[in-house]
Amino acid sequence: MTAIPDFEVRSAGDANPADLVDVLSAGYGRTFTREWFEWKHRENPWGMSRSYVAIDDGGILGVVFGLPWQIRIGDQIVETSRLVDGATTPRSARRGVFRNVVAAELANWKADERPGAVLATATPEAQAAHVKNGAVALEAIQSAYRPVSWSRAAVETGVGVLDTFELAQHETRTITAWDVAALRWRLDPRSGIDYEISRLANSDTAHGVVHRTVLHRGLRTIVLTAHWGPAAECNKLIRALAWRSKALAVLAPSGPGAADPMPSVALKRGQSLLCVWDRRVAAGATPLDSRAAWALDGFDLEGVI
Repeated sequence: MTAIPDFEVRSAGDANPADLVDVLSAGYGRTFTREWFEWKHRENPWGMSRSYVAIDDGGILGVVFGLPWQIRIGDQIVETSRLVDGATTPRSARRGVFRNVVAAELANWKADERPGAVLATATPEAQAAHVKNGAVALEAIQSAYRPVSWSRAAVETGVGVLDTFELAQHETRTITAWDVAALRWRLDPRSGIDYEISRLANSDTAHGVVHRTVLHRGLRTIVLTAHWGPAAECNKLIRALAWRSKALAVLAPSGPGAADPMPSVALKRGQSLLCVWDRRVAAGATPLDSRAAWALDGFDLEGVI
């Protein structure tokens, strides 16, 4: 017999953003700011987030957001939503709060017939709750270290490099339908990560790399978030960035489900769990229930989104 929840789930559209930020901070154990909230959930070029809260007499127990998202499947743009920033307070323990706020967002999605699919990157615990709510859990997408050699070349770095961005025209797998405006939003410093965007200074081709350099156990590593343009130019650029930062390795999502193949010499490090609710299947569309259908990179898989 299913227990009746001792809380109410409702739209958070009229909630005080400061209260929502407090719940997220308590749930994730780190501080979120109002500026971050405005950036992520109010200024997204694909639309403002929809949110639901669970609430009892003591206040908000949990929250989840549906972030409007666009993906490209072949030549088709599909409106989707990403379930993000699902968090609960300590008072919610063992009360089914997370599953119920997610179910409320999904029920609204089914009622208004948009978007065509809902996506979520998840922890193992959240993945289990999503599967109970009808999601298909894809096989994990890997990240991997690979060694990188050094090469000298003049490099131009700055947000203006984004103006050279071109979406992969021959990619048959499913990708996010990025454009320059969406990328400028995604890379905003309010995301909490300081990115660098670079290109070869003496090249006439449209190309670029989004990256940052981290120091882990004494090893400098280029975290490769995304790249576009000819592979030869990007590889030369990455070697130049490695020489500039004295990095010895590159870390990026790789293999099935990722934009880049798994390198022949690589050390697997971490994985991303993707859950999908795809209502297009009922209309005969090819389902997105296999990681082989996707070509994702750090823009999609980093914890920012």
